[in-house]
Amino acid sequence: MKHLHLIVIMLSGLLFLTISCKDTMTYADYLDREADAIDLFIESNNLTILKDFPSGKAFKENEFYKDPATGVYFHVISYGDTTQKLQWNEEVYVRFSGLHYFNTEDTTRYSNLNGSPEEIKFIGAVTSSTKSNYATPGWVVPLSYVGHTGKVKLIVPFNMESSYDQSQYEPTYYDYEPTYYDMVQYRFENQY
Repeated sequence: MKHLHLIVIMLSGLLFLTISCKDTMTYADYLDREADAIDLFIESNNLTILKDFPSGKAFKENEFYKDPATGVYFHVISYGDTTQKLQWNEEVYVRFSGLHYFNTEDTTRYSNLNGSPEEIKFIGAVTSSTKSNYATPGWVVPLSYVGHTGKVKLIVPFNMESSYDQSQYEPTYYDYEPTYYDMVQYRFENQY
């Protein structure tokens, strides 16, 4: 009789583990869900995604270029002053508005226009945050196209978001949260 109880308990445990494993999402599942969320955002906002950067540099109203290396989408609103290139190790001050996490129920639009700008140090394709852990690697992607006071719109996948946003991720509560910025403006330190 003891063996029968033990077998029933073991089978129940095995059944429980099998059922619970089906509910667990893998990293690939989260990436698929993120891609679906970005696709839905693009479709809902009637955006056109360009595979090649516009040759005349002019973006039409709803056109976004998708950077193939990073997966960051951007639309240049204004190129700013492109006569001087961004220097190695130069501070870049970033202001943004309309930050929206679009894979959640959070409808808040975040901005730093009334506060201090984020500061990043340009060191090529990679940047380092100088004063905050909020610096977003996705902000760097348009820097090779725009100059001082340049403005862009961005769609940033989770892996190109700030270390702060990534550290807040909890698989039991959040999904991978891509973000959208209505406006990101860059100011180069040596232009002041």
